[in-house]
Amino acid sequence: MERLHPPTSRIGRVAAIVAAALVLLLVLTQLILPGIGEGAIEDRLTENGGVAEVSLSAKPAARLLWGDGDRLAIDAAGLDLELRTADDPVVFDDLDRFGEVEIVITDSTAGPVDLRNFVLSRDGDEPYSLEATGATSVADLGESAAESFDVPGSDILGGILSATGIGGSDLDVDLDMRIESDEGRIRVVEGGGEIAGIPTGPLAELITAAIVVEL
Repeated sequence: MERLHPPTSRIGRVAAIVAAALVLLLVLTQLILPGIGEGAIEDRLTENGGVAEVSLSAKPAARLLWGDGDRLAIDAAGLDLELRTADDPVVFDDLDRFGEVEIVITDSTAGPVDLRNFVLSRDGDEPYSLEATGATSVADLGESAAESFDVPGSDILGGILSATGIGGSDLDVDLDMRIESDEGRIRVVEGGGEIAGIPTGPLAELITAAIVVEL
């Protein structure tokens, strides 16, 4: 005579199978999701050339699906990043969702600036630290000021300087400031100055936005 298994025993086996499947799914998610996100960011950053190595971490990794994580680290070189101006310049909206941020870029271009080094980092609730060195020209900076900074007459000045040959003169770019995210927008809390009459705060936003928009 066939023995009948108690219903509670069957329920227990089903529960064990479901639990094992959930554990396996969590493990696979933890292993696979970061790599997918890292590859997508690397592809966007290197669309016009260069190399990039991206590291994403989050526990659980499913948080990455909502753009949330524990740490974002980027090490890149040789990038050619275009300027993409927006009516609503929310720069840090995505970065704010990570507990730690470290972006290191060398020998790249961001709009009118040839970057030798660019380092943007943040630990927890501290302000972002921005350090960057590079060079630009008076004319290129003037044109960008007209388009991105809304500085009156900058485009005319840039054209005049280009025509006279002065516009091609190199300007050293040296940024060292602390910036906070004001609902995703840049707010300089320490550091500043001017380069060829252009405030370094908007210049920092210009360079940073060209990079962060690709993340």
